[in-house]
Amino acid sequence: MVNSLVCNNKIKLNPQIIKQDCLSNLNPWWVTGFSDAESSFSMFISRSKNTIIGWTITPTFNITLHIRDIELLKSIQNFFNGVGKINIQNNKVNYRVRSKEELKIIINHFNKYPLLTSKFINFTLFVKIYKLIESKAHLNKKGFLEIASLVNKLNKPLSTTILQDLFNLGKLKLSNISLELPVLNKNPNLNPWWISGFICGEGSFTYFTRTRKNSKGKISKDYTLVKEVSQDNKDSFILTCIQEYFNVGKIYYEIRGIAKFRLVIKKDIIEKMVPHFSKYSLLGFKNLQYLIWIKIVNILVLESERNLERDKKLDILIKELSSLI
Repeated sequence: MVNSLVCNNKIKLNPQIIKQDCLSNLNPWWVTGFSDAESSFSMFISRSKNTIIGWTITPTFNITLHIRDIELLKSIQNFFNGVGKINIQNNKVNYRVRSKEELKIIINHFNKYPLLTSKFINFTLFVKIYKLIESKAHLNKKGFLEIASLVNKLNKPLSTTILQDLFNLGKLKLSNISLELPVLNKNPNLNPWWISGFICGEGSFTYFTRTRKNSKGKISKDYTLVKEVSQDNKDSFILTCIQEYFNVGKIYYEIRGIAKFRLVIKKDIIEKMVPHFSKYSLLGFKNLQYLIWIKIVNILVLESERNLERDKKLDILIKELSSLI
């Protein structure tokens, strides 16, 4: 397995699809970080004419992205030895692994390079259910209902329609089922590649605009460049770890249950964030966004004195960045 990634940051946009020279040889920790941000582990319960009880359970690993990042998704599929399928629907592209044999490759990876957010708990339960399915416990009514009760604890509860249909098979242990799940490490040692993969999925590079008018009535704009990583409050600990890694920025908590790591000070961006991403690359569309964003930061730092040429360059880049947000 290749443990480093060399990238010259040459990107082509054609048409609305990001192509990047460094999408081969993904670092395994980058893949885990990105999966912590963008992947899901699910179990689909559906009717089946091929089983005695008339029902089946399909384990699924899934990543869904915008179509512009199809090349990135293909590179992730290649990283996992080409298993699974990629499907396009409208402006979305989906990578899905459902085969029990192919899922072994996915599971082996995350056992070796563990997920760090609360998704690790979902993965652990997913593997528990997967092993029961692999042992064919789901092929009899009793085993199927026990597994269905576990599936009800994975990600989100089963739909009312599915529950009503399953009650015809027998009683589901929905509330009193006991689970031995691992304790989540809330102070993990973050691998730099994991950070870049995670930010590639959950981060944003944007800006705030403040418009003001001088004494002569001339309007000017001030830009504040903003780097943010957002998470549900239950995973705010990972933002604290990212903040401690960079040793800059602040964490904010919103009423709606969202936490944000935010970095706005240009000096900190140049001294802390740029060296990191120069060594541990962002990939795909997020890297394109970052490269334009950092050009704006550089202009604001190196050309602090306002002039017509500077403001024109900023306007062009801001419009370009806005089209990517």
